[in-house]
Amino acid sequence: MSDPDETLPRHDLPGGRPGPGFTCVFSNPPVPVVQSARVAAGPPPNPDFAARRTSAGWRDLDPREFDRLRRLVGAAGGQGDGALATMSDEQIARSLGVVVTEGGRTQVLAGAVLLFGRPEAVHRHVPQHEAAIQVIGPETGEPGAAGEPGARMNDFFRWPLLRLTEELLARFRARNPGREIRYELVRTSVPAYAEQAFRELLANAFVHRDYRAVGAVHTQWTSEGIEITSPGGFVDAGRAPHTSALSVRPPRPRSPLLADAFRRAGITERSGRGIRRAYAAQLAGGLAGPDFHRSTADCVIAVLPAQEADLAFAHFALGRSSAGSPLELPDLLVLTTALRDGPLRTADAAELLGTGKEQARRQLTGMVGRGLLAIDGDRGTRVWAPSPDVRRALREAASQLRPRPAPGPRPATGSRPATGSRASSEPRTTSEPNPTSEPNPASGARAASGAQAAPGI
Repeated sequence: MSDPDETLPRHDLPGGRPGPGFTCVFSNPPVPVVQSARVAAGPPPNPDFAARRTSAGWRDLDPREFDRLRRLVGAAGGQGDGALATMSDEQIARSLGVVVTEGGRTQVLAGAVLLFGRPEAVHRHVPQHEAAIQVIGPETGEPGAAGEPGARMNDFFRWPLLRLTEELLARFRARNPGREIRYELVRTSVPAYAEQAFRELLANAFVHRDYRAVGAVHTQWTSEGIEITSPGGFVDAGRAPHTSALSVRPPRPRSPLLADAFRRAGITERSGRGIRRAYAAQLAGGLAGPDFHRSTADCVIAVLPAQEADLAFAHFALGRSSAGSPLELPDLLVLTTALRDGPLRTADAAELLGTGKEQARRQLTGMVGRGLLAIDGDRGTRVWAPSPDVRRALREAASQLRPRPAPGPRPATGSRPATGSRASSEPRTTSEPNPTSEPNPASGARAASGAQAAPGI
């Protein structure tokens, strides 16, 4: 007897005696329908969309995309999986787990199409996949034409993920100016947005999006910052009580296959702590951390806020790093919040760090021991504030970064300086042009007081 059709609802026959010619004999008690369905169903399907079988063949994959992966691994400087660079195309696909062999036949999974597929194959086998990069005009709130000021991009792509990531990163770099600062002999550029943060958030959007949902991954430049939107809410269908607490959540990708491929390619950090790195990169550059508070159950919205970099704090963080005692993410979260909002209670720090009060107290006490915080408060209420050493370092950084005054006009040729004027009697040297790294003198005060500016792009 063939197995019953489980695709239709089952109904018990009405009571009564079986009709003529039918004899029902049960040697054992009947098996409930629910139990039969459970046995016939087998193991639950893999929730990873990239593990889904497709009708694509090997010819739907582009050899140039495998070469792109090898180049990315080589350029990652040891961060990627160097073994991939020595493999053949088929070996790479099998190593990443995006092709399987069943009955002697190679089965191409959706992950292979997303990573290495030709554009027409991506469109055919993963029709929901699309990405856009737009610059939103401040007047209309809509993307404009190529020649319009303030709105020069409105491009949509159905490319494989590695090619798409490279393209969007290149466009990000072209629109992300930096200002150079120096600590002793160490020079670094402080950009408008940390590239590491943008890279991690972009990769998260591709790895964590719901490829069953209709919609594109949008990267939009607005007056408020860079906004990256991806279809599908957080994997655990909930949000942290404080957006910075996302940085301490354990990694839980919607697609482990894609997450592993991005890490082994060297695009993202291999520990799976991309949000932590995004926060740390932004805060260490004197910028605001990523903001996720506009996310919903249907989409994740990550925003890098538009904010003028606090170069004094960036100089302070660079100095700590050069001295061999870099600021870790909890240090950056607590310091920047205390400088902006004032002294913190232990409960405030616990909410900020996404931990319990006891663990937060240990973190704060350790920062006191390293000279970053001081204990303040009265009437038995303990609060934690930036230490005098930190405030002094910020003032000194602001003083060092203050632009030099422009030289006055030279005296006319042949004229004699006034007698007794020391300034006019000294020989004048040609002035060096002010480097672009020298900030507004208010930046140091802003770091100490916590005031933040948010100009448009």
